[in-house]
Amino acid sequence: MPDSDKELWVDLYRMAMMELENAKIAGRIGDARIEIAARLERLRDIPGLHTVEKQAIDDALSGLHSLEHTEEHDADTERRIAERALQSLRVIAPRFENLD
Repeated sequence: MPDSDKELWVDLYRMAMMELENAKIAGRIGDARIEIAARLERLRDIPGLHTVEKQAIDDALSGLHSLEHTEEHDADTERRIAERALQSLRVIAPRFENLD
């Protein structure tokens, strides 16, 4: 797949997989998916089977799906932690109001 390594979808996929900021991951995944779809459209117009690149695209889509699933799980976990912390603050807040 030497030539397809130069394709934009490869860079966008790598950026999504290496993104460390949770707030940016969904956008990176979306960018990669859009470019992969565009590349698949272009491949339809280019003669040949493109087996190697299509397999790489399938692998990338699977990786993006796994990343999305992990991100959703992490977001749920963070939400539960924040809800517990907020509940704890509600329980102890009246104690601090009486200190004045």
